[in-house]
Amino acid sequence: MKRILIIDDEPEILRHVKKRLEANGFACTASLDPVEGLKEARTEKPNLILLDLMLPHMSGLGVLGEIKKDPALAKIPVVILTALGDEEVAMSAMDAGAVGFLNKSCSPLELVTMVQMYA
Repeated sequence: MKRILIIDDEPEILRHVKKRLEANGFACTASLDPVEGLKEARTEKPNLILLDLMLPHMSGLGVLGEIKKDPALAKIPVVILTALGDEEVAMSAMDAGAVGFLNKSCSPLELVTMVQMYA
C-alpha cells in the first residue's frame, strides 16, 4: 500500500484529502505543522508528500527546500496542494522541485489521479 504524507495547516482540508485518498487505497499520515511534517517524512518515508504552501512557522517552499536537500527525502515526490492558484507560484514550486501542483478546489478525481501518477 502506497503511503502519502499530507502537510496542511487546515484540519478540514486534511480530513477531506485523507478520507478521499484512503477510500482509493492509500495509507495516509497527516500533519498540521510543517516542522512536525518534516519529522514525519523522515520517520515514515512516504511514497508521496502533498504539501500546502501557506503554513505557519515555515513556508511550503521552505519545507520543499528542506526535503530536497535531505538525501534521505530528496527522491520523495512532492505535489503542492494550495489555495494559491497563480501561475508564478506554480512555477516557483516546480522550480524548487515539486512534481505537480493542484489547487485545493480541484476535483476528487484530479486529486486521486495526481497522487496515483506520482506515488
